[in-house]
Amino acid sequence: MVQRVFSSFLLRKNPSLNAAISLFSDAVVVAVENEADVIVDSVSITSTSEWPSVIEMLIAKHQLTGSQLAVVLGQGLYQSLLIDKPELSGDELTLALPYLVKDLVNEAPEDIVADGFSSLHNDRLQVFVSTRQQLNKIVSACQTAGCIVGCMTVESVVWSEFTVENRSQLVVHRYGNGNLQLTAFSQNKLFFQRQLRGFDVPLVSEPSSNIQALQLDSLALELQRSLDFLSAQLRDDPISQLLISCDNDNNQQLALALNERLTVMVQAVEPSLSLLTSTGTRVAWAGLKQGFSSAINLYSQHLQPKRQWLSLNNMAASWLVLMVLIGVTSGVYSFKSRQLVPELVTNKAQLTTAQSQLTLTQKQLLLHIVSPIKQQRISALEQEIMAKKSTLEAVANHDASLMVGYGQVLTQLATAASNNIAIERISISGHAMDLNGVARSPDAVPRWLGTFNRYSTLAERRFQLLDIGRNESNQITFILQAQRMQEAN
Repeated sequence: MVQRVFSSFLLRKNPSLNAAISLFSDAVVVAVENEADVIVDSVSITSTSEWPSVIEMLIAKHQLTGSQLAVVLGQGLYQSLLIDKPELSGDELTLALPYLVKDLVNEAPEDIVADGFSSLHNDRLQVFVSTRQQLNKIVSACQTAGCIVGCMTVESVVWSEFTVENRSQLVVHRYGNGNLQLTAFSQNKLFFQRQLRGFDVPLVSEPSSNIQALQLDSLALELQRSLDFLSAQLRDDPISQLLISCDNDNNQQLALALNERLTVMVQAVEPSLSLLTSTGTRVAWAGLKQGFSSAINLYSQHLQPKRQWLSLNNMAASWLVLMVLIGVTSGVYSFKSRQLVPELVTNKAQLTTAQSQLTLTQKQLLLHIVSPIKQQRISALEQEIMAKKSTLEAVANHDASLMVGYGQVLTQLATAASNNIAIERISISGHAMDLNGVARSPDAVPRWLGTFNRYSTLAERRFQLLDIGRNESNQITFILQAQRMQEAN
């Protein structure tokens, strides 16, 4: 029991991002950073209903339990929208985005999640939308496998990892046998997207044919139209390079064929790792490298579960700590009391000797003429006796307080514990006792104080101040200040 209670505190840490999962309608790909190497693994699926089982299998296979993951949604699993930029702050915009795009999607605002960033034109906002049901399924699968979803981004954004910062580039990419996707980046920032339909796979093959040449001419025409449009948008930094990454195609030959037909340089994407041979693996690797710096995070902070401090485990742990603290405090005071016993016996013996000496001196005074010297001696002895009596009284009071007062008060205070009250600070000095803590509700504090009459030591305590408020975490706090006795002048 004790181990389970404390494990929730001892095992909490900030896990590092060392893996990324890219999800597609027909595959799940994981990229794992292992020391100086990267491991890439892919599993084919028939439908997205297999996501949870495949995610759990990949996490267990690569021993990722306890890790923080980056999730990348592939094409078809999200929508990309361009809307007018509203006059809202960052936090307000995050909450308002689902309602700003409600007329552009089929789902209700409550059923979608959205995130965005300012486009190249400052008056426009690039927004990405996914369904809340899809997000919950992914997050639940990762949590069931013992991992935490740190961020959830989209394929269109992570392609920036294959571009360079000091130039504008257009990436032509295709996943599987799907449609061609055009994604343009300037300074590593996405600012244009377009989909090209009707182009067969592969675009280049051996031997070449007239149909293939016509298809390449048609593709080059569509690309040139996009390049002309982008040149008009980027007057200061036009597109200077076109990157090719198409599945089921010879990207090198495709780049050579397009170089002959376009005015800009065309080059096949050449990842630094030889394992990145497909679009799925490249997207997973890009998500791993981009991590928390991604411009899009559909799993934002307000969607993540809030940590419940006032849980059963936390309450049990706090009471266990309190009981241990009370036991240790009681043991310390008992030990100090036993240490004071010899001093008390010595003082009592000195008091008995002093009293005997005083009695003898008084008898001698009766038999002799009183002299000033003897009077001074008597006065000095009397003062010494009074000082020792005061010392004995102080020691006795301090000893009784240690053995009875504090130990009994703390014991009865622990017995009077309430599930609605958590004490954070106890201050006891003599008959004064101050209490600070948190409560489940404002009326829980008076009800708890009413139970003090059942305990002899607590019933003697009087309080002059009860202050109930709230802290920064919106928890109800209380301060009980004991009544101070004013000494007579």
